[in-house]
Amino acid sequence: MLLLGSAVPAQASKDPCAWLVPHLKRYKLPIEEFIYIAKRESGCRIKAINAKFDKHGNVTWTLNKNKSIDRGVLQINSIHKQTVRQVCKGDLDLLLTLDCNLAVGSYLYKRYGLVPWRGASKPPLSSLP
Repeated sequence: MLLLGSAVPAQASKDPCAWLVPHLKRYKLPIEEFIYIAKRESGCRIKAINAKFDKHGNVTWTLNKNKSIDRGVLQINSIHKQTVRQVCKGDLDLLLTLDCNLAVGSYLYKRYGLVPWRGASKPPLSSLP
């Protein structure tokens, strides 16, 4: 289906991360900030991971200088292993599920604000020239 006066299909003009909005609301995460973070960090992909593994499951490459790994739609860092155990009752692989990733994201946000995502967060409007 095409929009009138447009060569772009109607669905193609839709925000590819819009599906995430009701889930962010459910976990009481600020929509604008976390849609931005999800787009920038994972492309809004639930199973995004910033590392490569060999056939034995050993990390062969990671984007992070400290060799930690970011997982899931909000790219929760592996340094939050204890939090994942507490919130999701399991290991870091649960961050590749939407519910665990958003639950841990909500937990971190309530305690630290946007600090865990400082590299991906929009600067406050007051800091812009």
